[in-house]
Amino acid sequence: MNLHDTVAGNMEYVQKVFVGVQVYMQQRHRLEELIAFLDAEPPVFRSIAYEAASMEMALPELLSDKALYNWKEFYKRSEKVHKFHMDIGLGWAFAKAEMSPKLYLRFLHPHVPLMIYDGIGYYNGLFRGRNTVKTQLIPGEITGKELHGFDQGLGRRLWYISKGEANMLVQLIQLFNLSRHADLWRGVGIACGYVGGFKREHLEQLMMFSNEFSNQLSTGIKLAAISRSASDSVSCDIELACNIICGKSLNDVVCDAGELKKYFTPELEIII
Repeated sequence: MNLHDTVAGNMEYVQKVFVGVQVYMQQRHRLEELIAFLDAEPPVFRSIAYEAASMEMALPELLSDKALYNWKEFYKRSEKVHKFHMDIGLGWAFAKAEMSPKLYLRFLHPHVPLMIYDGIGYYNGLFRGRNTVKTQLIPGEITGKELHGFDQGLGRRLWYISKGEANMLVQLIQLFNLSRHADLWRGVGIACGYVGGFKREHLEQLMMFSNEFSNQLSTGIKLAAISRSASDSVSCDIELACNIICGKSLNDVVCDAGELKKYFTPELEIII
């Protein structure tokens, strides 16, 4: 199996986990039963299961205007371990419901907004790819600083579309205005760091191609590392990515997590 078969295989598994949770949640389950089902997924991609469940839990509440009561209870039970992905899943729900999250944000934890818009960006890249990727259309409800999160999620989607093939990835990113590249590369870093399946030479090539946006690629890797550390799912892949792209050990990346607080502020005050 070559490098890109390994990356693609991991991506395929991630997608199967997501769909499997969606199927399971078509039936009504008590919260304890749902959590037990999610926790049965092996640690390496367990947070993906929580991301899918977050979307499935939030969507019917958004559509029926129930103020996310069930979602908030689910979130409180699991946020310490899986909050990064649960926030993204909530973004999926807003995107699928075709609703703006703006009226809800003041009721949520301060770090949530960026990751909500990340989820919206990924969803649009997946299900509205003709407009979002091919014509680089920005949805009308995405304005100002919200675009940072949207493009971060879209960058993650571009990593999946390219199946980790660096040459194809760069071609996709070059379709977009240069002003959007930093956020796209940060999203690439998150996806690359989390999905794994690569080797040293692939990471070195990716670092070279990121060029002046290597700092944003590195930030994405760091965010993936923090997520994996929180969910106790650290892998050899994320350790290698930290070493090659961030120039630090994973432990050092996690210890320095304070430098990333600017990515989790209520006003989306992101300094590029």
